[in-house]
Amino acid sequence: MLPFKILFAFLYDLLLLCSVWFVAAIPFVVWQGENLQNSSSSMLGFQVYLLAITYVYLTYFWTQSGQTPGLRTWKLRLITQNNTLLTRTEANLRFLTGILLWPIGWIGLFLPSNHQTLQDRIAKTQILPVSEKNL
Repeated sequence: MLPFKILFAFLYDLLLLCSVWFVAAIPFVVWQGENLQNSSSSMLGFQVYLLAITYVYLTYFWTQSGQTPGLRTWKLRLITQNNTLLTRTEANLRFLTGILLWPIGWIGLFLPSNHQTLQDRIAKTQILPVSEKNL
């Protein structure tokens, strides 16, 4: 059941992230105007901008509480293997490997060994259920 909860938490966060991207895109689109469609450098800049927004969104939650809104909804928490919150370095490593290994990194989630994504194995983190009193 845990792999599906993690997957649903990811989808929930993705839905929320889409709304963040939409709002964050407005100033960039207004600033670039038609140039955004006609210039490959503007499009690359826009993609890097959205990636930076994603980085801030995810790593903020990972380092502050260990729970993105999706993880909180599904009563899960991202922690290190030492049962502590992620440091900035660990969050950076997890984010970078998650981006580089997408979607291959998610295959490990459905393997019977320990239901861990590849990015969690590399960053030495884990997503575990939490009880109501620990929220």
